[in-house]
Amino acid sequence: MNTAQERRRAWDGYWASGALHSCAGSFDGNYGGAIASFWRETFMHLQPGERVLDLACGNGPLGRLLLECRDDASIGCDAVDLATPSPRWLSEMPAAQAARLRFHGGVAAESLPFDDGRFALVTSQYGLEYTDLARSVAELQRVLRRPGRIALLVHHAGSRPVALAHDEITHLDWLGAEDGLLDSVARIVPLVDRAQTPQGRAALAQDASAERQRQHFNSLQQALSRRAEASICPDVLYEVRDAAARLFALAGGSGSSAALEGLGRLRRHLMDSRIRLEDLCRCALDADGVAALSQRLAPAARTAELHESGHLMGWTLVATLPG
Repeated sequence: MNTAQERRRAWDGYWASGALHSCAGSFDGNYGGAIASFWRETFMHLQPGERVLDLACGNGPLGRLLLECRDDASIGCDAVDLATPSPRWLSEMPAAQAARLRFHGGVAAESLPFDDGRFALVTSQYGLEYTDLARSVAELQRVLRRPGRIALLVHHAGSRPVALAHDEITHLDWLGAEDGLLDSVARIVPLVDRAQTPQGRAALAQDASAERQRQHFNSLQQALSRRAEASICPDVLYEVRDAAARLFALAGGSGSSAALEGLGRLRRHLMDSRIRLEDLCRCALDADGVAALSQRLAPAARTAELHESGHLMGWTLVATLPG
């Protein structure tokens, strides 16, 4: 079981990479198509002077869509996340537009720093389901004015993102297994370093253990190619294959120590990826789960499955809390 500190570190590092949203492996840039249409329709009902609260905002894909589709300077958004957002795109916006969106890092949805009835609309995209729903929904309802609207997109247990996550987890486990590819890279790095001198190459030519390590690495590379061909989400396999080539080049140019330090960073990066993917799979909701969330939000909340390019992408939940 990963600790809360490990999970927060994993998400902090992810957002610091500049990813706009939590499905960066599925979509380049911001969401489009049916997902963007759902949010544009939601935002079109905002009235002048109203403010939006975006929960578990990541690097602000919803805030960005809001600024793009509603140019009314009186409509603003507060975006909160337990991790630390790093929205690089915000610096590219005109100052007057950027000022409409306020990011609040290190803020839990279960304990919001806002007054009662502050917001006309509360949103969350692939975020609220990661929280303690008993507490976060109560906070959501507290800061929402009456009448007020709620619009959510949450992970579906049978969705494409969940299937991709499960597939990638199997690859991460294979890569990190004992005597697996990462271990093999660690053993090859010193051999590459030794091969930088004529004496080293001559010694390696007589080293049966080194030859076994080379053959083992080559067999793992072939296995990687087979896995990738059969996978619905092979990206991490190709990324590690390319990273191994860079580490060998580093070993040849700067020595074993530098390359092994780089391998350590790669292992930590992959471990953090696994933590995030486990979070996604654990928090995705089946039909009973989304029904329970809907009932908790508001008795009249409406739920629907959302599809994008032929793939099931999640549940939408829309509710109005009456005055």
